[in-house]
Amino acid sequence: MSTNVEKLLVIQDRDRKIGRLAREINDLPKRRKMIESQLDAHKKALEEAEDAIRKKGLEQKELEALIEQRKERIQKLRQQQFEVKNNDDYRAFEHQIESINKEILEIEERELVLMEAVEAAKAVRDEKIEALKSEEKIVNEELARFKERAANVEKELIELETKRRALADDMDPEWLARYDRIFKHHGDFALVTVEHSTCGGCHMKLPPQLAHDARKLDSMTTCMYCGRLLYFIP
Repeated sequence: MSTNVEKLLVIQDRDRKIGRLAREINDLPKRRKMIESQLDAHKKALEEAEDAIRKKGLEQKELEALIEQRKERIQKLRQQQFEVKNNDDYRAFEHQIESINKEILEIEERELVLMEAVEAAKAVRDEKIEALKSEEKIVNEELARFKERAANVEKELIELETKRRALADDMDPEWLARYDRIFKHHGDFALVTVEHSTCGGCHMKLPPQLAHDARKLDSMTTCMYCGRLLYFIP
């Protein structure tokens, strides 16, 4: 028949495992967020690439509008040119038209450079899309493993808690109550061994009588320093 100390050691082992699993479950949202955040840099890079295309597209439209404005200006000048009565005025209009045509050529050259920049930006965007797809695949695989682990942890935790309740039902209430208070206070070990007359919890040297009492199998002996229950393994 198991002693109270032996039963508590089993319960303590379950409680420590339960604590570890509970902490892991508490960390699950953070871990999930960390996995999902792996995509953030790729999404941001893609957004920046698409934004660059949009900006260059707007610049291109502005240049097209400038060209259209100048063509309209030339058309008006041509109409006015036909109405003049002397050659000097005619040549003045021709000079203005030539000047505007030069402006159009300069704007078209800028537009050509901009079109090449747009194509380069689209190539970068396509690279970012492929990089995001690749990272999404990796992240989805990690999330699948994460979900499987989360389900297993929750299942294991339920099983341990069920076994722990069954063990507790078989415990002396006074011993269990004392153990529960100590375990809750320390959060690691409520029951510790005595080795070389030293507490296995706080590692303080115990008085000889206290170390001797810990040898009694069913003696509820506690450390005078940390309050943990003491037991001795021959």
